[in-house]
Amino acid sequence: MKKILYIFRHGETDANIQKRMQGWLDVPLNANGVAQAQALAQKLSGIKFDVVYSSSLSRALDTARAVAGDQQIIQNGDLREWNMGDFCGHIVKLTDSPADTPIDMSGDVIYAPFALLSNDDYVPPNGESYNMFIARVRNAILDIVKNSDGKTIAIATHTGVAKNIIKQFTDIKWPRGGMPNAEYFKLEYDGEKFTLIDMPDWLSQAV
Repeated sequence: MKKILYIFRHGETDANIQKRMQGWLDVPLNANGVAQAQALAQKLSGIKFDVVYSSSLSRALDTARAVAGDQQIIQNGDLREWNMGDFCGHIVKLTDSPADTPIDMSGDVIYAPFALLSNDDYVPPNGESYNMFIARVRNAILDIVKNSDGKTIAIATHTGVAKNIIKQFTDIKWPRGGMPNAEYFKLEYDGEKFTLIDMPDWLSQAV
């Protein structure tokens, strides 16, 4: 049975504006983010979703509520953003300077070596490695498409999760600029593979 996935990112938060790492921090939508979620709901109002899934973090969940209306939402903790542990809540700047090792985690701005954070096996303090993150995302999506009875599925999540879904399940290059708040893309699942359909402008610019 073919399934269509509408995967969308949550609306804006104050941490997005400040360029703070959010991860698993439960940062709420700001006023603009609420308006973005409502605009997304209007954009998708002609779609009848058989099931709606959401990350358990409130910024995604509230966006899902706007889209779902009175429809039940299934919360899935594995759809949460990459857990960067103690980096979350800070502004993280990448550096090549040896003077920034070891990492000083005490300030609002953290200078972290690029070589360290680009190591896919590096586990941030109280967080998860990139490899752990992508495995979690992959398992979550495969579980949804294989075990959900719905043909048309909505998934509310985060930019890191969305980018990883694109990277793992399509031939599209990694979206360098990230996924804009309250935007979406569609995947078709035929029981074996995923196909990106109706490529959005924000993603086509990254190909």
